[in-house]
Amino acid sequence: MENVLKLSNENRICSSKLTYKNVTEVNNNFSLHVNFDGNEKFVLNKKKLRLFPHTFLAINPGTLYSDIIDSGSPVQKLSISFGKGFMDDFKTSFLKKDSSFPDNYGNHLPSQNLAFNETIFPLFGDLKYNIEHLAVLVRSNCKDELLLNEFLYHILLNYYTLYQKDVLFVEESLKDLQFVTRKEIYRRLSLAKEYLYSNFDQKINIYELSTYSCMSATHLIRSFRQAYHTTPHQFLMNIRLKHAEFLLKNTSYPINKIVNTVGLDSPSTFIKLFKIRRKITPLKYRASHHVIK
Repeated sequence: MENVLKLSNENRICSSKLTYKNVTEVNNNFSLHVNFDGNEKFVLNKKKLRLFPHTFLAINPGTLYSDIIDSGSPVQKLSISFGKGFMDDFKTSFLKKDSSFPDNYGNHLPSQNLAFNETIFPLFGDLKYNIEHLAVLVRSNCKDELLLNEFLYHILLNYYTLYQKDVLFVEESLKDLQFVTRKEIYRRLSLAKEYLYSNFDQKINIYELSTYSCMSATHLIRSFRQAYHTTPHQFLMNIRLKHAEFLLKNTSYPINKIVNTVGLDSPSTFIKLFKIRRKITPLKYRASHHVIK
């Protein structure tokens, strides 16, 4: 099942719930692919990525990519393609100083094009709110282009702000290094993060992670901690707990199955970790948050 809205300004929104899809194409416009439920695979720039619930992937214009779904249960997702004119207008509006950003924000704005790291981000905050509301509008076959484009503008703004804050946060943490070095370390740390998002349900060792991110193991651990004030392992544990929260709220999986699904070692480890990090047991969390379907 797919609901597709093509707007007159070439913006395109697709809400889908599919068990199978295998499409390879060149991305014409900047796009965001959001996963609400299920496991979706992407191949782009020779990278094999998996998209899990409440994460999204950004893809730049001109990228050849494959979008693959082969699942026993439906994968629910939203894809947004921003028309070139809409993106050009957005870019132009941000070449001017905006008081809503920090004083040094303007120094990081692109002067020629709006190209982003093609990587995985978590879905949260205002971006999550606007995307979920847009998905409801698309599923209801909304024809109000003014309303739809307002949501698209805010989603693009939310994403751009998220991306720039991530870049600035890392650059500030690595401010003692040369600009070119900071930029390259950010790119490689982004690879490490996307590997963790794509493979959190698997056993991950530091050598696999460092190879994927093109850094030595010690350099990766040191740079990751310096940039994000946490270690790769702690970052991985947080991803696993976030996904466990999703499963506790949206499924009736027993604890054993949740433990296996998120890649943890044992129920006792999971329960102890969950209680330490969330200040509540998994079963009490489920009782107070479970969504009846």
